[in-house]
Amino acid sequence: MIQAAEPGDLAAIAGLLSSAGLPTDDIADDRLSHFLVIRDDGAVAGVVGIDLAGDVGLLRSLAVAEPLRGGGLAQQLVAAAEHLARASGLKTLYLLTTTAARFFARQGYTPALRSAAPVGIVATPQFSSLCPSTSDFMSKTMSAHHYNVLFLCTGNSARSILAEAAINHIGTSSASFTGYSAGSFPKGAVNPYALDLLQRAGIPTEGLRSKSWDEFTVAGAPQMAFIFTVCDQAAGEQCPYWPGQPMTAHWGLPDPAAVEGTDEQKRKAFADTYIALHRRIELFVSLPFDKLDHLALKQHAIDIGAR
Repeated sequence: MIQAAEPGDLAAIAGLLSSAGLPTDDIADDRLSHFLVIRDDGAVAGVVGIDLAGDVGLLRSLAVAEPLRGGGLAQQLVAAAEHLARASGLKTLYLLTTTAARFFARQGYTPALRSAAPVGIVATPQFSSLCPSTSDFMSKTMSAHHYNVLFLCTGNSARSILAEAAINHIGTSSASFTGYSAGSFPKGAVNPYALDLLQRAGIPTEGLRSKSWDEFTVAGAPQMAFIFTVCDQAAGEQCPYWPGQPMTAHWGLPDPAAVEGTDEQKRKAFADTYIALHRRIELFVSLPFDKLDHLALKQHAIDIGAR
């Protein structure tokens, strides 16, 4: 469960950051007011923080205990930090990273010019001295309207993975989105043709994994605003209870992994599926969310799935 850090967490946070090769020189009790932690059996297993600087902030100190890495906790921490940023009135989050630029790109962060960094960001110890000058500098606008979107399929290895990657790659102006995917009976591995397609398109694939939808029903999991099923089998299955009563719709498409033939024919099947999903997602994220009531938005989501 993600929760605010407490003064007694200081030593554990410093140890976790140190083990991840991240700076700890500016960590102190009086700087933990905008830090969040994940606990595992009571121990700090993940951390992220924000340095506030007026109406902007520096996302920092993202780390997950090594045994728990690759399980989606880093993505959950970033989403929670962004929620905190919006609640604090921040307009933009910046960050510095030496090793995780592609991960953050999947979370919607884009390269920014260090020379154009706000004065408040430049003044932070992380920017001014602790992080190497060669670090990637990135930013993300904190839209007032942010939505988590979950794409479901039985195996969570092809269609839902493509949809997750697509919505995290498409830029929007009126709202922001974080995409997730899961399966009722996950295969445990992402289809290599899906990974090949995304990599050819220049879309980051780090962190994409086949996982159970149960991950999104536990305490501390990201709360979904929308859930879309992208295969007919998943649409007909009994879903878990989703906290927050998200809006649902069916966006079924044929399974590209079921296509037999040459490598070229299989690649085409995945490309066709991605194009169809991409078009639906483009239509969805372009909707005037602030002007549509619940019923109208629901109907638009259903109509998009029929295209």
